[in-house]
Amino acid sequence: MTDPTNEYAELGRALAALRHKAGVTQAHAGKRIEVSDKHLSAVENGNRGISWPTLMALLRTYRATLRDLAEEIERGHG
Repeated sequence: MTDPTNEYAELGRALAALRHKAGVTQAHAGKRIEVSDKHLSAVENGNRGISWPTLMALLRTYRATLRDLAEEIERGHG
């Protein structure tokens, strides 16, 4: 089980929130940025870190900014 206080979990929850707001599935996002939906699931669940290029590709896919991501973390989604 994921430690809800770990930094990967915070980031993962915030990314999941942005994905939901964008109306994008993990499968669609993964296909778009060429990673598996299982990889994205592990990131969103806090079980895996994420590289900077992958993070930026996801944000582009979600039409979100780093500011949007930071705001999700501040709201407690992360």
